[in-house]
Amino acid sequence: MLTAWSKSTKVAALGAVIVVIIAGLLLLRPAVPANQTAPLNSAAQRYTQFVPLIGSARVVVATNPRSAVVAKARGLVELQTDGGQWVPISTGQTLSAGQHLRTQNLSSAALLFYDGSLAQLGPATEVAIEELNAQATGPRTILLAQLSGNTDHQVASSSDPASRYEVHTPNGTSRAKGTRFHVAISPALVTRVEVEEGIVVVINVNVTVQVTAGQVTTIGPGAPPTLPAFQITGEGIITQMDEVWRIGGLDFHTTDTTVIIGNPQLGDRVAVDGHLAPDGTRVADVIVLLSRASQNRFEFTGQVEAIGTDQWTVAGRTVAVSQTTQIEAGIAVGDLVKVEGVIKPDGTWLADSIRLMSETGLPFEFTGVVQQIGAANWTISGITIAVTETTEIEAGLQVGNLVKVEGHILPTGTWLADEIKHAPEFENRFEFIGIVQNMTPWTVSGVTFTTTQQTEIDAGIEIGDRVKVEGRLLPDGTWQAEEIRLLDEQPLTFEFSGQVTSINPWVVSGITFTVNSSTTIESGIEIGDQVRVTGIVQPAGSLLAQRIELVDEELGCTEIRVKVVAINGQQLVLSNGQTIELSDDVEIEGQLQISAVVIIRLCVRADGTVVIVSIIVIFTPLPTLTPVPPPPTGGGKVTICHYPGGDKNKGHTLSVGQSAVGAHLAHGDKLGPCDGGR
Repeated sequence: MLTAWSKSTKVAALGAVIVVIIAGLLLLRPAVPANQTAPLNSAAQRYTQFVPLIGSARVVVATNPRSAVVAKARGLVELQTDGGQWVPISTGQTLSAGQHLRTQNLSSAALLFYDGSLAQLGPATEVAIEELNAQATGPRTILLAQLSGNTDHQVASSSDPASRYEVHTPNGTSRAKGTRFHVAISPALVTRVEVEEGIVVVINVNVTVQVTAGQVTTIGPGAPPTLPAFQITGEGIITQMDEVWRIGGLDFHTTDTTVIIGNPQLGDRVAVDGHLAPDGTRVADVIVLLSRASQNRFEFTGQVEAIGTDQWTVAGRTVAVSQTTQIEAGIAVGDLVKVEGVIKPDGTWLADSIRLMSETGLPFEFTGVVQQIGAANWTISGITIAVTETTEIEAGLQVGNLVKVEGHILPTGTWLADEIKHAPEFENRFEFIGIVQNMTPWTVSGVTFTTTQQTEIDAGIEIGDRVKVEGRLLPDGTWQAEEIRLLDEQPLTFEFSGQVTSINPWVVSGITFTVNSSTTIESGIEIGDQVRVTGIVQPAGSLLAQRIELVDEELGCTEIRVKVVAINGQQLVLSNGQTIELSDDVEIEGQLQISAVVIIRLCVRADGTVVIVSIIVIFTPLPTLTPVPPPPTGGGKVTICHYPGGDKNKGHTLSVGQSAVGAHLAHGDKLGPCDGGR
């Protein structure tokens, strides 16, 4: 959990601030249908992405207004009993007022209410249902207490002014009537409210601010809400770290309240969630490590030919070992192993780990949350893992622990663990080899995972093929693939990243390898570029590349939510003071106009070039209606401009009786003479 309050402290802390969420139908209207292309997920939104993990999605509904149902449960989701104990639950569990629900790390859940409203819980989140009467007609009442973590809310519209949808936090209450918003509580008990639809009125210590779609406000303990600011979200590589971080080629200022997760370092890829300061400065609120720098890494499989105290020979390749190299016990000359490590500046291959590869199964390793522990099977992040007397299990493991599992997928489809141990801090990677069972969505050896535009997928993959899948578990427990590689029957493979120092012959980070007519080489590679090389180890020990591709052509991409203040031809002037040029390559969704709130997606390439990819209009102001003056009283004539058939080019002035004025105005005529005295 993110906090360590006692129950009495939790209850006493609620309700200090009032955050009122008002449906945006009165002042703003959505400009893009909800089913259109979604923008890049923010660091906070990564906690609340929901897709089926294994098997088909189960359809569930709330049966009555006084109950809610767990529509989607991933990882370890628990319900508190009347006796105060926490018990695991699954999709379909019914809840009522007075009950507490919580998720553990790498876990998430969605609560569906009778009126169609939805509350989504991210990882390490606890929520209590205080009051519940979610009737579809009449006054709707849904009162939730969020004690920790992150939640997203999609509130069904209600025309009844007495309807209430409230989320109480230690620093406030969010009230909604037909809107979408996100609530996050930091370890320092700072509440953050992000609005996707509608208008938010935030009140605390007699200070009121109004937050529109695309904006964010924060509320500290006993403090007034901050002035609303437009949100920034993005992903990218860190190239500078100080008070100012450079992420994805853009500068982000950090403050004492910036939350940094995963101990990111230079060269790592991170997600950033932040806001624009009044002067246009980008401020990072949350920075989350996504993946470590991939340059100068290697991995390959092969037979052990020699074992020494400071170096091994595997498949003709000499690799150095050190006291920190993790070497699986029992490996002997002739065994098939997998070697992973780093290529040092002098060209030495230093092994981080050497693992024995089973000849009877396909290898896997992943980090997950323990859901169940049995004598023959464990359940870890939705995967049933078989254990035997030979499985090495670290002592003291319990339900709710984060663990790292290594093993093999047997020909029967069983996932058999070789080792289960506590996961290193912030570990969230997975890697396994399996058989493709489906591609929409991707399912390999029983595991369903998501892909993104950045996922690298080999061409020509078909159902039944053997592939290697690498990726990471998102904080909510989603399995997200970063690479899907087609494997042939040659078991001796390698993969590494580094800098090109020669092309004829090919040399990357001091490693010489060959290519042939079947090698796929990305166009435009030059000496000095960073590339990833994958291929096979040939019987004589030489390396044959199957694919050579550029690494990190883009430093990263960022999305900025901002208001348009002026349009000058192909130029947009934004509320943060920036002026951007529109080219034919920019994708525009929605109608650009002054005062529209837009999401601008831009990417920074490795050479520093900033490219605007798309602009999405998320809200536009409703037009101001000019009231029609009433006709004069009395029985005289009224002068109007009449447009025959609605044709504005044929307007002419008429005098009509007062009784006929209403009909003329209804057909598009207007009061007063036509322009020009016609």
